[in-house]
Amino acid sequence: MLVIATALSYFIVGSGSILFGRIGTYRMTSARVLVGALIEALLLTLVLAILQIRGWDWERLGLRFSTLAVLSGIPLFIAYIVLYWATALTIALAFPKAASVHAFKFVMAAHPAAMLLSASTLLRFLYHLYQGPLASISILPLGLLFGLVYWRWRNLWPLIVAHTITNILSFAFYG
Repeated sequence: MLVIATALSYFIVGSGSILFGRIGTYRMTSARVLVGALIEALLLTLVLAILQIRGWDWERLGLRFSTLAVLSGIPLFIAYIVLYWATALTIALAFPKAASVHAFKFVMAAHPAAMLLSASTLLRFLYHLYQGPLASISILPLGLLFGLVYWRWRNLWPLIVAHTITNILSFAFYG
């Protein structure tokens, strides 16, 4: 919990303050980017130190490098785009009619892994709140997909590559 709180608190608090502080527009300036990068570097250093003290290594963190793992981030990105649009249509058309609460309770009781995937997705959602409600909702299928991929293969490289492609395209087209 200490590692999670240290690693994500800055992003969750920042997202919440932007969303709930009713900041109309959040302007990215060079100074804000540099300060943010410095804070993130300090948090990363602190988290890595805590993990090293606790005996974690790169393998256990899911950072085992392989070319296949890196290249698999590309189809993961494509799967995310397909899943995003399918989820958007499902939420808009079918979700209001579904008995989602009952189904969710059943899945949680039958599959404990669902709790971990849900928690991971919730955290991803919380630290993207600064992007606004629609963008934050679009993070939900990504969080579930990334959680499932990590759960299956225990390797972060496909997630890193897919997330990088998503960010590059987002900045290129929405700037």
